[in-house]
Amino acid sequence: MAEIKQGGDQFASRWGLIATVLGMAVGTGNIWRFPREVASNNGGSFILICFLALFIWAVPLICAESIFGKKTRMANAGAFKVLLGDNWAWVGAWCAMVCIMLGCYYVVVLGWVMKYLALIFTGFLTQVQAGGTDLTTEVWKNFAVTPPATEAWMWFVAAVLIAAAIISRGVQGGIEKANKIMIPSVFILLAILLVRVLMLPGAWKGLEYMYHVDILDFAKPNIWLAAFTQAAWSSGAGWGMFHVYFVYAAKDEDIMLNAFTATFGDMVAAMLAGMVVLPAVFALAPDPIAVMKSGANGLTFINLTNLFAHTTGGFVMAVLFFVALFSAALSSVIAMVETGTRNLMDMGFSRPKATIFVTAFFIAVGSWSALDNGVFENQDMVWGVGLLMVGLCYSIASIKYGVEKLWKEDIAPCSDMKVKWMWTIIKFFPIEFALVWGWWVYQAATWYPGEWYKFWPLQKYAYTPGSMVVEWGILAVILFLLNGAMAKNLVHANKLD
Repeated sequence: MAEIKQGGDQFASRWGLIATVLGMAVGTGNIWRFPREVASNNGGSFILICFLALFIWAVPLICAESIFGKKTRMANAGAFKVLLGDNWAWVGAWCAMVCIMLGCYYVVVLGWVMKYLALIFTGFLTQVQAGGTDLTTEVWKNFAVTPPATEAWMWFVAAVLIAAAIISRGVQGGIEKANKIMIPSVFILLAILLVRVLMLPGAWKGLEYMYHVDILDFAKPNIWLAAFTQAAWSSGAGWGMFHVYFVYAAKDEDIMLNAFTATFGDMVAAMLAGMVVLPAVFALAPDPIAVMKSGANGLTFINLTNLFAHTTGGFVMAVLFFVALFSAALSSVIAMVETGTRNLMDMGFSRPKATIFVTAFFIAVGSWSALDNGVFENQDMVWGVGLLMVGLCYSIASIKYGVEKLWKEDIAPCSDMKVKWMWTIIKFFPIEFALVWGWWVYQAATWYPGEWYKFWPLQKYAYTPGSMVVEWGILAVILFLLNGAMAKNLVHANKLD
């Protein structure tokens, strides 16, 4: 088997690996999506199903990714080639590219957060005290929604360059060091916010709503599907990024324990965010449910900003919240950029050259989403749903190689947590996938009666199944045609011993 390079190409400690994989998993999906989904899906029942989904969706996929990275010491394209043969290199490359395409628009969100941090430090909340949501809505639309969003583009470019600067310093000096700072910061800042929020009159009503369980909710398919979607998008399982980080893991790293730690840590971050956002909204908003259902952008940049402006100590609360959101978003963007960088390194690129190439790609492709919010919405739908298909690829690859064989060779020998069923359930993942993915595609079709197959212009048909299939298909065809050249250039792909 190809041996891992020492020094900067390996995590310096287990804590460094854990912080980094948590950084990949903990992102905006925890801080602004989870509280909104809890409010929209009846609170506690949704949360309990989320916990179940983590065990039967996220853990097996994280194990599969971790095995592929640690076993082959190669990123997505190279690992699929090594484990399954030359003809599978394009499948691994497609998995990586879906993650990269998602990163191209995800980094736009990081730019938005940076802009709002700058606004907060320059007295914006004082203006909001007079202007209220009319002002926050106007500022948001002028900044990010009305095309061309030139200022949003500039913040987007700055965000890409920050991530690239960290990636260029390598694993130990850049990725690991940054995540060791950012991830503890996320948890500490959310904990401080939680203490302050619970002092607000009426805040406990938010907790009551969040933890209320109605047994009848467990008979509602939409809540189950929403919970499984949240688990998939929040944990990062099946995105291909755990795979890349485990290329740098130690030989004796415990795959099962790390998968469990990552999913548990991700859920803790989500719960903390929920216990901050819901009580704050219930305490301060006249119609809390309407605020929670206003969409991620409406909740964060319009409503929460307004609530912070009208709260005692709101400046400090706003700073803590947006710094936590910045840290969570940046740690996820780093993982997406590293996914592209490592795949190119497997083809013989040096890290500096690979980083420059991937940075240029992010800016070139992501600029469209930064400048036009309609394109952003399309990319969010297409590649967000596409990530579910990446998980399917990992499950099929694991089944093809041998689920039992992977357990005996790669999980059991170095695992103190021998919960075999959490791994072998990956054999049933295609069924889970069909239900969740099928629900999303069917739902998207109902939004466009008679036009579900259309895809252009993207802004008009942002969420159609036609748009999804066309964009996934174009990417797949290009990579399939390049498969021979890719397989040949994966020069470091040694056969397994």
